[in-house]
Amino acid sequence: MRALWAELTLGWRRAVRGPFLAALTVALALCLLALPGRDDPGLTRTGFGVSLAWCLLLVSALWCGGTAYALDRDRRRLTLAFTKPIRRWTLWWGRFLGTLAPFAAAVAAVGLCLAIRPLPEGRAVAAPVGLPDLTPQAQAWLDGLREQGQLPKGASEARLLRAVRETFEKRPVALEPGQAKTYRFPAVDRPGPVTFRLSGRPFLGAREAIRLAVTAECDGKRVTLRPDRLRDYGFAVDLPAGFAAPGKPLTFTLTREDAEGAGTVLYRERADVALLSGGQGPAANLAAFCLTALLTVAMAVALGLALGCAFSLPVTLFTGSLALLAVAAAALSPETFVLDEIRSVWTRVGTAVSACVAWPFRGLVALNPLRCLLDGEAIGAAALLRIFLTAVLPWCVACSLAATLTSVTDEDR
Repeated sequence: MRALWAELTLGWRRAVRGPFLAALTVALALCLLALPGRDDPGLTRTGFGVSLAWCLLLVSALWCGGTAYALDRDRRRLTLAFTKPIRRWTLWWGRFLGTLAPFAAAVAAVGLCLAIRPLPEGRAVAAPVGLPDLTPQAQAWLDGLREQGQLPKGASEARLLRAVRETFEKRPVALEPGQAKTYRFPAVDRPGPVTFRLSGRPFLGAREAIRLAVTAECDGKRVTLRPDRLRDYGFAVDLPAGFAAPGKPLTFTLTREDAEGAGTVLYRERADVALLSGGQGPAANLAAFCLTALLTVAMAVALGLALGCAFSLPVTLFTGSLALLAVAAAALSPETFVLDEIRSVWTRVGTAVSACVAWPFRGLVALNPLRCLLDGEAIGAAALLRIFLTAVLPWCVACSLAATLTSVTDEDR
C-alpha cells in the first residue's frame, strides 16, 4: 500500500504540472461563460459548452496519462523503478489513480458550475407496450427473398431474421390527416408530473398547418390536450395533476385534426413515442452525469498510460490523439444492418474491427448523458453500473495487462 500511495502521489504531481491546469481553467471558463440558465433564450449554447469542456478534459487526460510512463521511458527511469521492491501492477495502478485524481477534481468542479444553474428533474422514460409483433412480417420477407434466391450467404437464419426485424422497427410510420393512432403505456408508480412526448423530427413540411390532439385515458377518466406550438424536434404535453391513477395503465390517442395535408408527420413508434414520469431529482441526475464523465475520463487516462508504455512521448501523444479520434468515429458512427455487413469479406472485417474499437464506448454513447441532463431524462444507476462492469473496468484491466507486458523494452534492459 505504501508503494501504491507513492506512485499515486507521483502521478498526481505530474498531472498537475502538465497541461491539466490550463485545461481545467478553460473548462471552467466554458461552464461559467457559455452556460446560460434553464430559462435563458441562449439555452442552445449549453450543450456546446459542456461538450467542448468534456472534449478538453478527455484530450488532457489522454496526454497526462501518456506522460506518466513515456517520460520515464525517454529518460531511462523504468529500469531504476523496477529495481525497487515494487510490482508492475502496483506501478501502473498507482500512476493511473494518481493521474485520474486531478481530473476527478476537475469533473467535480464542472459539476459545481452546473449545479448553480437550474436543471430539470431526471424523469423516467417508458416506451409504449403492446405494439404489433414484427416477427411474422420479417419471416415473410425472408421467405420471399429465399424464393427469389437473393438471401446472402454466410449468416444464420436467426441473425437474418433479427436484422430484418430491426429494420422494420426503425421504419417510420405516417400519420395521415384525420387519422388516429393509439398507444398504451404501463402504470405510473412514481409520483410527479406525467408527460406524453413525441420526439425525433416528425414534422416534414409546414408544421404550422398541422393540428394534433392527444386524448389520454386512465381509470375511466378522459382528457384531450392540444399542443400549442409544434417544434422541429417534436412536442410534449403534460397531463393534469392527479390524472394518472397509481397502478392503472394509460392510453394515449394521437389524432391529426387538419384535413389539408400541408405537411407530413413521420415518426418511429418504438423510439420516438414515450411517456415521462417522475424520477430522480436534479441533484441525483447531475451526480450521475458527473460519474459518467469520470468514467469516460478514466478510459482516456488508461489508454494514454498503455500507449506510454510502448512508445516514446511524441509518438504516444500522436498515436493517442489518433486513437481517440478513431474511437469517437467508431462509437458515433451509425449502426449498419446485418444484411449490409455480410455482403463481402471486407465488409465483415471492417464491421468486426469497428465493433471491437467502439465496444467499450457504445454504452456511454447510447446513454447520451448530456441530452438526458438537459432534456430532463433520468440517468439510471443500474445503467451506469452495467457500463462500469462491462466496459470501463475490463478496458482498464486490459490496458493494465498491456502496460505490464510492454513497460520494459530491450533497450531499457
